[in-house]
Amino acid sequence: MSNLQTAPVHLPFSDKYTAEHSRQYFDKHHHKKLSDRLEQRMAERALRLAGTPASVLDLPCGTGRFWSMLAADPKRELLAADFSAAMLDVAAQVREPALVSRFRLLQCSAFDISLPDQSVDCIFSIRLMHHIGETVNRKRAAHPPTLVQIRQAV
Repeated sequence: MSNLQTAPVHLPFSDKYTAEHSRQYFDKHHHKKLSDRLEQRMAERALRLAGTPASVLDLPCGTGRFWSMLAADPKRELLAADFSAAMLDVAAQVREPALVSRFRLLQCSAFDISLPDQSVDCIFSIRLMHHIGETVNRKRAAHPPTLVQIRQAV
């Protein structure tokens, strides 16, 4: 992936996101039409509440389920980040090349966002907490310093 940047952060719960698991994740959610439609509507509403951000970071982006919605504004600068390189690879394979080319892809942890302060106007984060298996890591994601990382990025 030519537009992929990496950060050397490792957390044990992320080990399951292999190429096979990432593809199965895409297949599972790609076929859940009703839940996907509901989540897309919820995400559209949330983005409207954010105003018209000129730049958005999708974190974690997974396989890019929300990319079309985020890219609806042709002027918007788009970044997509996930800890799993396999998820980013699947996203790049299953999404339209023109859509993928709109995004700057980053491999980084939600616990260590590899962006300078005030890099984006909005961070779009949906379906993060349920992927974090360990209670200690959930608490870490919901409290500083992770929230400080997010606050600094916007």
